[in-house]
Amino acid sequence: MELDEICRPIREYLDEAEERLKSERNVDSPGLSDLLYYSLRGGGKRIRPILILLSGMLYKGSKDRLISMALAVELTHLATLVHDDTIDNSSVRWGRPTINTLWGVEQAVLLGDYLFAHAGELAASTDNIRVIKLLSKTLMIITGGEVAQARSAFNLEQTREHYFHRISSKTASL
Repeated sequence: MELDEICRPIREYLDEAEERLKSERNVDSPGLSDLLYYSLRGGGKRIRPILILLSGMLYKGSKDRLISMALAVELTHLATLVHDDTIDNSSVRWGRPTINTLWGVEQAVLLGDYLFAHAGELAASTDNIRVIKLLSKTLMIITGGEVAQARSAFNLEQTREHYFHRISSKTASL
């Protein structure tokens, strides 16, 4: 089964989510606007928003709230990638130079922070405290996973359990 076929029931929602994502680039700060434009037109299959929208269809959730949740998770995912590229000093993502390569570490960190904050705002717009708590808890897990990775990067004696716990505490937790 192809991804297009899987997305057929939520195509309208996905299209609206993409339009809203494009509008997220329009901010008052020209420098931030440039960073957002570049990062939001990157690659990615948008699997996380697809899963949220498909799940939401099962529960007949509000279209606007579902799209806000999907965008909150997508922006959180993007923020983790921006920060991860910066921490790892990666120079390429999706076949293009990374934010930290083009604009430097400081700009990359600030963009990631902005994306996290905006994701929180989108989660809050759902008026669902469970969504807000879940997003916050997920960010804490991801941060813990990054710290664990940094501390065990060259530890050749780590257990398999520790390794799997560490990698599952990264973006997979989204």
